[in-house]
Amino acid sequence: MKRNKTLRILLIITVIVAIPLLFMKGCQSLTRTIYWSMDCNQFNIDHIEVRTGIDIPKVTTIKCSLNENQRITDFNVELNEEALSAYAKKHFTLQDSLYFASGVREHHHWFATLDTANRVLHFELQYLQP
Repeated sequence: MKRNKTLRILLIITVIVAIPLLFMKGCQSLTRTIYWSMDCNQFNIDHIEVRTGIDIPKVTTIKCSLNENQRITDFNVELNEEALSAYAKKHFTLQDSLYFASGVREHHHWFATLDTANRVLHFELQYLQP
C-alpha cells in the first residue's frame, strides 16, 4: 500500500515537472523553425520580427521576394497617424524623410525603412553564409 502511494506521488511529480519542460522545448523548437524559415508565405512576419527585433504592426498588403541570400519585403501598415508616429519613434531613427533602422546579427544583417507618408514598411535581410 505504501509503495503504491510512493509510486503515485513520484508519477505526479514527474508529470508536473515534465509538462512545463516539454512546453518550453516546444516553444524553443517553434522559434528555431521560424528563425530558419526560408519562405515568403509561412512565418514571413514572424521570421522578420525574430531576426530584427522589430514588431510588425497589422498590415494590409505584403510583397515579398526571396532568393538564396536575401529577403526583401514591403508591408503596407494599417496604423492611424498617431499610432504610426509612435511606432516610428519606438523602432526607427529619422534620416532625411525616411525612418531607418539596421542591425547585424550572427547569421544575417538587415536594414529597414518606414515611409510614413505612404505607410510602407520595407525590410531587407541579407543572410550570411555559414
